[in-house]
Amino acid sequence: MIFSTPIFLFLFLPPVLLLSLFMRREAQNAFLLLASLLFYAWGEGGLVLLLLGSALGNHCFALGIEKVAGPGRRKALLAAALGFNLGLLAAFKYAQFIISHLQPLLRAVGLPEAIGPGWHQPLGISFFTFMAIAYLVEVYNRVVPAERNFLHTALFIAFFPSVLAGPIHRFSHLRRQFSERETTPELLADGVRRFIIGLGKKVLLADALGRIVDRVFAIPVPELTAAVAWLGAVGYTLQIFLDFSGYSDMAIGLGRMFGFRFMENFNYPYVSRSIGEFWTRWHISLSTWLRDFLFLPMAYAASRRLKADRWLGIRIESWSYYPAMLATMFLCGLWHGAAWTFIAWGVYHGLFIMLERSALKTLWKRSGALLQTAYALAVVVFGWVLFRAESFAHAAGFWRSMLGFGQGNGLQFYPSLYLNGEMRIVLAVSLLAALPVASALPAAIAGLCRKAGERARPWFSGGYRFLVTFLLLAVLLASALRLATATYNPFIYFRF
Repeated sequence: MIFSTPIFLFLFLPPVLLLSLFMRREAQNAFLLLASLLFYAWGEGGLVLLLLGSALGNHCFALGIEKVAGPGRRKALLAAALGFNLGLLAAFKYAQFIISHLQPLLRAVGLPEAIGPGWHQPLGISFFTFMAIAYLVEVYNRVVPAERNFLHTALFIAFFPSVLAGPIHRFSHLRRQFSERETTPELLADGVRRFIIGLGKKVLLADALGRIVDRVFAIPVPELTAAVAWLGAVGYTLQIFLDFSGYSDMAIGLGRMFGFRFMENFNYPYVSRSIGEFWTRWHISLSTWLRDFLFLPMAYAASRRLKADRWLGIRIESWSYYPAMLATMFLCGLWHGAAWTFIAWGVYHGLFIMLERSALKTLWKRSGALLQTAYALAVVVFGWVLFRAESFAHAAGFWRSMLGFGQGNGLQFYPSLYLNGEMRIVLAVSLLAALPVASALPAAIAGLCRKAGERARPWFSGGYRFLVTFLLLAVLLASALRLATATYNPFIYFRF
């Protein structure tokens, strides 16, 4: 079950939301856990037991880490807990990838080839595993006490708004909300607004762009022209942002409907002036996780003179910064999928981050904001091609076409073949949605209200509220109509 389906919108969410509003806090937690397990089991069936097993295992490990005496024993128990989580991730996500690379070695030494597991990758395993690891490390570092109530631990791991694709929560952020949250009419209304915005991003924009992107990336590389290649690359750049940020909007909105306040996951990443800044704006819950639980520990282990002032602005000895950054981005790529193209995409970003800190540092200070933004956006767009391509050869051919070295004559495949009147509107609205235009409107309206006279202020504010409500209802209606006729189209990040 996913958010952008009629089953979720009309059969699952309304009764769950209405019933939960009339329950006491602890009863509501139990009800939300049952609803979350049903939500997960709807698509994953018996793998819901894996989700429950992860919650139970991490609950027990956290209690043990807090209770056991002696730093050595606590560290050993933490290592065992991390092994438990990483073992699940390796078995269900990376086993086939590892086995496929062992086959040549097995053949070389005369051993029979290994047979890969028959199961598929459980949805959300990368996300709820990282949340569990963060919880264990926070307990180990005494940031939070171990949770005694298994209901809270299980809800933290399995809560349906975020179990499939994040945001990657910290238990320290949600701990008090399990027992002290309050669902106010204002928070409920804000959650509904945020959910509708995310639904529109996904259904009306990302899915429409996806139809263009899929057709362009299916074109044989020798037939690509520069214009068509750039259409596919820019289309995917917008699609993956709107698809994933749309999911995050819906998850955050759903959380608010039930009284939870989740962290933001996107902050207009395509206006970044560097790749370092891009990773402070893109998938924020993952980038902060990588910073806190991978990069900083590795950098600290290499240099005891660590002085951290900001993410990707760590002032430490370069001999410890660069290996830690490269290893972090390598693992970031691997987290996204068991394929060398994902790994290369992570390393690609890591190399540019290191270049910005070293060779490009002086040049960067002399460049204007427009040039910096153009550079960062170009690097990101070319990187998304590698992320989307089926192979390195596919990505290389796509890049050649984007740079004007393609072999296509433009007679069979050309931009207007994909851009009818509707798609031109979708592309234009998508570009606006990727820029901080809408977020500036409330401040602009507030400024107009301050400048207007006493009699005009109610008209300004009332008209703005009416317009926003009208647009949200229009987006909801258009999304519902599209869903009624559309085929199943899961979120891009579900594959990770």
